[in-house]
Amino acid sequence: MVIKEIDANTFNDFANSHVLKNFYQTKEYGEVMSHSDYSVMYIGLCQGSEIKAASLILYKTIGPNMKYGYAPRGFLVDYYDTDLLKIFTKKIKEYFFRKGFAFIKINPEITYSTINFKEKSKLVNTKNKELLNTLRKLGYDKLKDNLYFESVLPKYTPVIYLPNYNMNDLGDKIKENVTNSVLSGLRIIEGTEKDIDEIYKFIEDKDTKTINYYKMLYNTFNKSKMMDLLLLELNYDTYVKFLQKQYIYEQEKNDKANREFNGNLNNSELYSIKMASDQKMAKISSEIAEANIKMQGNEIRKIVGCAFIIKHQGRVTILITGNSQNYEGSDLKTFMFYKIIEEYRKAGYLYMDLHGITADFSDKNPYKQLNDFKLQFKPKVYEYIGELDLIINKPFHQLLWSTNKIQKEFYKPPLKKQV
Repeated sequence: MVIKEIDANTFNDFANSHVLKNFYQTKEYGEVMSHSDYSVMYIGLCQGSEIKAASLILYKTIGPNMKYGYAPRGFLVDYYDTDLLKIFTKKIKEYFFRKGFAFIKINPEITYSTINFKEKSKLVNTKNKELLNTLRKLGYDKLKDNLYFESVLPKYTPVIYLPNYNMNDLGDKIKENVTNSVLSGLRIIEGTEKDIDEIYKFIEDKDTKTINYYKMLYNTFNKSKMMDLLLLELNYDTYVKFLQKQYIYEQEKNDKANREFNGNLNNSELYSIKMASDQKMAKISSEIAEANIKMQGNEIRKIVGCAFIIKHQGRVTILITGNSQNYEGSDLKTFMFYKIIEEYRKAGYLYMDLHGITADFSDKNPYKQLNDFKLQFKPKVYEYIGELDLIINKPFHQLLWSTNKIQKEFYKPPLKKQV
């Protein structure tokens, strides 16, 4: 068996039928990243005309004649076939040593444990714990486990199995929010590339990727019918009618708050309630005025949120979402996630990947808001085995590490926005 470079279509045929298939290991993702900082190759472990294992490899030069590779979501190989894994690893090392690689990073989508947040516990998969030991013996350097989002891709992923998912099991707060959202004039529509200029403002503070990256992402995956750009649209006429009812309701509360406060002027708690109601009424009034101005200018609707969705082999990934912060009707993000789950469940997809949370159970978790938001949809949370570096050339790797080049390459700033 030998390692060979294979063409993108041959790779895709193999990758899309592999048990570990994922959108990161596709020619579409390779094309997107080839317009980023990376070069791309597709390799296969071939026995005659048969491919036994394969991988998309992203690579770049970070030192004098030194490169590193990255196989997003890991090599497509049977990790439980120890003989095949040994051969594949050996051949990979030999092949990329000749090409001047120091290491290849992998982060396989292999479950190390399932997380129970309610009980603050983990159920470890003993078979995959043993696999980690095997990988270490074969020369894979297991990197430090991250608690938050220090790794290239999320280590902890909440996933919903859609065929058995019952929307009625969600909390009353979510259902009330969805009802209010519909009454306030919100709906999900499908967008196109021309909408990205407008909606980029909703996501630009969430990561470091540029608007051109998202245009390339959309066009590349959409060409293969693997991408949906969903927009959250607000109908102004319906919204104003909803706000007028909200204003009347809040006016009643405000009158009561004023009466109670005037009867006890030294009560700071009553004063706080009154001030909060005053502020809410002012905000609703401002929203009504703004919407009326828009309608006078013949604007009927407005985009207030977006979601980039990747569809791959029965699995849907909510890659990134964003929404306006100036909205009084309901919780936009909760409504958006609810409708996405509902629509793709109806469409017959198998899995909904909510794309990353953390495993800090404490109330001091800086990403607790993000965790709580995604966990309210009752997903199953998987912990993957994490990042490993397959050391190709040890002196090269040590030199890159000692000169801080590896650390700088993979440093990730904290998320700018959590939810």
